[in-house]
Amino acid sequence: MQDRRQFLRESFGAFCIYALLAEARAAAPGDSRIPAARWIARQDALARALRDGTVSQMEWHDAVNALAREVDVAALAADIRRADLKPAGDPFGHDPQKRFVAFRDERGRPVRVAYATALFSFSQASAITPHAHKHMASAHMVIEGRVRIRTFDRVADAAGAILIRPTRDEIARAGDAAAMTSVRDNVHWFAPRSAQAMTFDVIVDGLDRGTERYLIEPVDPLGGTHHADGTISAPILSFAESMNRYPAAL
Repeated sequence: MQDRRQFLRESFGAFCIYALLAEARAAAPGDSRIPAARWIARQDALARALRDGTVSQMEWHDAVNALAREVDVAALAADIRRADLKPAGDPFGHDPQKRFVAFRDERGRPVRVAYATALFSFSQASAITPHAHKHMASAHMVIEGRVRIRTFDRVADAAGAILIRPTRDEIARAGDAAAMTSVRDNVHWFAPRSAQAMTFDVIVDGLDRGTERYLIEPVDPLGGTHHADGTISAPILSFAESMNRYPAAL
């Protein structure tokens, strides 16, 4: 019986990923993009599958990035405007303004999902400084303006530092996304490249039982030791040090 349950769980995970990617491929140029309500529901299915272990972190990473490319961004923005937005408090340093998002359906009823959502509003002086993560996964989609996105794999941990490898450095525009998991792109860094910019984030935390729900570790890729194989020994910083070393202009 246990083998049968495991088979069903794994089959559901594979089917979930297959269906998501098939839908993304079906939305070819000229076709309708995925409606916002379906995108929200697909994110929910992925988050539940990630929590249950029926999809891997790598599968989740690729699937949420694929969904971001296919959603109707204007429709998603309309759903965000209809949502309940709760300020997360005053930004620390030059962090962007953060607000939590609680979706409502077309009848105004709350939409229950298995992931957290947040909206980050950047001024030209805002930045999310480079940092690593534990016990969580997240996806960050630009919905307004332009944002320079830099990501790094987390290769190994050392005393007072994290060994990282650069994976991406590009200017993202509306509809572009960057996912983060323990196994891929675990370190990221966001800086606006327009007068204003906005990202919408999907967050799945509490993935490692028996630990805190998440852990954020600011790191210093520019000031770290750069190795011949392309990796960087990036010192772990305090949040205050990170703010001082990484202004939005970098």
